[in-house]
Amino acid sequence: MYKEVLRAIVGIEVFPVLSLLIFLAVFVGMLIWVARLDRRHLAVHANLPLDDDGTAAAAAAARRGALGGTQL
Repeated sequence: MYKEVLRAIVGIEVFPVLSLLIFLAVFVGMLIWVARLDRRHLAVHANLPLDDDGTAAAAAAARRGALGGTQL
């Protein structure tokens, strides 16, 4: 039943290709974003759950203040 309905829609064959292209664009964009992240910044945040005395949190806050705001 669904096959007949989908075959009747004109131009439906473009949607799978379009969705694949959107997925690939987002995936490659995320890969580039992750590859460009600062490793020292990641190391500070990686240790936050394990840090009991708050020194890593203070270092991260000081770093954000030195950069002039939150950096994503």
